[in-house]
Amino acid sequence: MSSIYGFYGGSHSSTVSLVVDGKIICCLEEERTSRTKSGDDHESLPLTCSKKIEQYTGFQIKDVDHRIWTLPCPDKEAREICENAPYEKVSHHVAHNYGAYFTSGFEGKVISVSYDGGGETSFMKVFLCENGKMTEVLNLPVPYNGSLSHLWGFSTTTINGYDEDFLSIWKICKDEGKLMGMAPEGRYDERIYRILNSLIDYKDFKFFPTNTGHRTKFVTISMFENGEFDTQRKKEIFCYNLQKLTEDLMLKFFSDLQNRFPECKKLVLSGGLFANVKLNQKINESGLFDELYVYPAMGDEGLSLGSAIYKAVQLGEITHPFKMPNFYLGTSYTEKDIQDELKIFNFEREVFTPESVAQDIFDGLIVGTFEGKMEFGPRALGNRSILTRPTEKETHSKLNERLGRYDTMPFAPMILSDYFDDVFTSNKSKYSSEFMTLCYTTKDEWIDKIPAVIQKSDKTARPQIVTEQNNPMIYQLMKRYYELSSIPLILNTSFNIHNEPILEHPLNAFEHLKNGVIDKLIFDGYVYKNR
Repeated sequence: MSSIYGFYGGSHSSTVSLVVDGKIICCLEEERTSRTKSGDDHESLPLTCSKKIEQYTGFQIKDVDHRIWTLPCPDKEAREICENAPYEKVSHHVAHNYGAYFTSGFEGKVISVSYDGGGETSFMKVFLCENGKMTEVLNLPVPYNGSLSHLWGFSTTTINGYDEDFLSIWKICKDEGKLMGMAPEGRYDERIYRILNSLIDYKDFKFFPTNTGHRTKFVTISMFENGEFDTQRKKEIFCYNLQKLTEDLMLKFFSDLQNRFPECKKLVLSGGLFANVKLNQKINESGLFDELYVYPAMGDEGLSLGSAIYKAVQLGEITHPFKMPNFYLGTSYTEKDIQDELKIFNFEREVFTPESVAQDIFDGLIVGTFEGKMEFGPRALGNRSILTRPTEKETHSKLNERLGRYDTMPFAPMILSDYFDDVFTSNKSKYSSEFMTLCYTTKDEWIDKIPAVIQKSDKTARPQIVTEQNNPMIYQLMKRYYELSSIPLILNTSFNIHNEPILEHPLNAFEHLKNGVIDKLIFDGYVYKNR
């Protein structure tokens, strides 16, 4: 058996992952340790996270059995990080698909699809998978295809304008979710739809024409200069049609894929495009597949783990897909780790009990959680989260004010597993929903009960299913909250203020408590509050 480090760097979303004897030990994102969001650091390298993971796990990069980098690989910097120890390389989209398929737990015949703004040579790869074997059946080379990810990325950089240095206000690989959040507020506009459709179309396993990014920049800058984004309503209409075109084209693609491989009724998705939870909902509810799994680290942050899994599969140390009990794969801390630093704060503390914190949430307090290992991927899943009650419409503006955010995306609910079918109209793909990667439509009788976690126009929510196994602390807390409120959900958002990555170190969490961002903090079995 062996130890393997996987890396991705030289672009946005740099990460490092460690797999030992076929087991995932730790995965870290550079933005969490450098404290610069990946969308603001487009040539990042896994420098601080590499040092942190060595310190945390005790496995030195130069001493492990294998080192493997996802392409495109910055060789000069890779040699330095590996301290001149030898390393291998793996294709960008191979790493996406291996990470996704082997964490899906899917048995039998499976289709795995990755699609993004481009790896070293491709926008997409498709694999047929069965019993731990993967066969590539489709490749969309960059020179001969367009990419919907480019349509989203360069619409994002234009729609909200530019600063005095002509830098975009909203950033590619960072703010696309804000466009998705605005989309339900808009309406169909044939002219806008046709403009967007002229930038990219789909037929017979090809997305065309090429150069989507350059074409999108030219068209959207012209639209911006012509005043087509000068009101919120115009932006919403644009975003609605962008979302609709994306869904229309991708459903055509997946229909063609299902027709070509009708024996495959399970679908695995990875790549940045599938951070779009509304698109994932459309695919999930299309009837084309029986079950869907979206890799929780679906963007390029998931490539380091995918590359390490690829090597472990080559070595025979991973042979079949497995279900992840959770995606808490990062660092963890205890009070002992920071006992000296903690002395600078003047907090009261009491032993954590689910009953007392459930009462706090019922009373409308905003509670931060810093418990266990940090989540890997873009979603906060309870260990680095901010929690509050979901029952007040005003919560969205209240939380955004506390966090200095201006997001148009609604906040998401955590839901007790036993009550999922009571609240949502579809019950497909529940395993994927443990990682908050899909939207679902809310049943009418629940919409007015939980307005803080519902998209007001299309009545969807992006739930995280909580079980006693995947997060025992949050599960017990939610059970007590349900006993108080008859509501089996609580609101969950990531523990970070505007333009800050999800927190990696507890001192950052204590600073936010001190500054009033949260009312209370759960950390290492205690609840802290200001005196």
